[in-house]
Amino acid sequence: MPLKHILVIIIVLTSYLYIIFGKKNKPAVVFSLALLISALRLVNGLNSENFSHIVDVDTLGLLTGMMMIVAFLNKSGFFEYFSIKIIKFGGKKFFLTMTLLMIIVALTSAFLDNVVTILVMAPMIFLISDMLELNPIPLIMLTILMDNIGGSATLIGSPLNLVIGSISGYSFNDFIKVMGPVSILAFIGVLLYFKKHLKVDEKSLKNIEKLNQMDEKKAITNPKMMWFSLIDFIIVIILFILHSTLNLELSVIALIGGSILIIKFSNGYEDVGKDIDWDMLFFFAGLYMTSYALEEIGFTQQIANLFLPFKSNNLIILGVFYILSIITIPILNNVPSALILAPVIKILVSHGVNPILWWTFAIASNFATSLTPLGAVQNLVAVNYLEKNLGRKFGFFEYMRWKIVPVFLTLIIGIVYIFFLTLIH
Repeated sequence: MPLKHILVIIIVLTSYLYIIFGKKNKPAVVFSLALLISALRLVNGLNSENFSHIVDVDTLGLLTGMMMIVAFLNKSGFFEYFSIKIIKFGGKKFFLTMTLLMIIVALTSAFLDNVVTILVMAPMIFLISDMLELNPIPLIMLTILMDNIGGSATLIGSPLNLVIGSISGYSFNDFIKVMGPVSILAFIGVLLYFKKHLKVDEKSLKNIEKLNQMDEKKAITNPKMMWFSLIDFIIVIILFILHSTLNLELSVIALIGGSILIIKFSNGYEDVGKDIDWDMLFFFAGLYMTSYALEEIGFTQQIANLFLPFKSNNLIILGVFYILSIITIPILNNVPSALILAPVIKILVSHGVNPILWWTFAIASNFATSLTPLGAVQNLVAVNYLEKNLGRKFGFFEYMRWKIVPVFLTLIIGIVYIFFLTLIH
């Protein structure tokens, strides 16, 4: 192996080790190491002239546009207003209230950013637990699960799906058709499992009356912004569904939607800059560059070659990738893992492996994301919130004890669903 290729592998390995064990500035480190590969000219084509082809600009543009729209919805008080409405609607039927709140979590995650969903919903969950004097742990653990399950349903629901969509070529509608049903089944399964943890006593039932006294209208800080942003958001989602018919890129739709709100309610992009997750954008860019480097030196092809002898036996490959996803995603984080494995899947599918391999990977990866705090950024954000509320450390293994059974349940649902897909295709 050439020295240049060895150096690429060392740099990429360093990057991934920092993703797992690093304490801070992970996006900056990952992006800088990717730039180092470019600066040392270790890979052909990894230069500034080709960055727009290497980094999926459509994905980054889509994320940026949706962050803009979310910023205005959040500023207007829409999410808090809607959550209080649901709480009051559920009344003393606590399981109904939590079911409705989890539906909001899943739907929000399906069309917005996973991290934003946690940032918006976690304070409401802690408000409920404090006022009802309930243990917040099961409520937050359930919220993380529903956040990741809801995000699995659409192309824009999770960064993981954006990576899969950009490499596979599957559209917004493809994801809804295939991933939508299995996410609903997983949602129902997890909710029923957590039912035993969502019971309240007589004291808590009396405290529910305090929640019913809350005035949801006070949560709205700007009614005009709320309604305008909500209409803007709905139009953007409709255009997402029609994007292939209209021949419009998702990023263009999202950025137009975000720009309209900036024109209407702010003094320019700089005003919204603090609401955009720049770390996530640079993290993505760095990972796309390292993924390109691995492809160029033939590393991806070598991994694919390990599976090619089994291409005539699709069940073996589907099973191996399902297990591989479950092992790697919770440890490496979902996006870095996807940018290593998705190009391998692309090679295998081009050599005749059943395209259902894409959905096998998507299902296993999305559901396994919840297994550990390392699985995704939103998991870590939620744990950080929980530790502040509890006033103590909420460790890795304590987290996993809450997640092993429900995640295993979703993965069983996923296996059955994949088997069904192979039968109808």
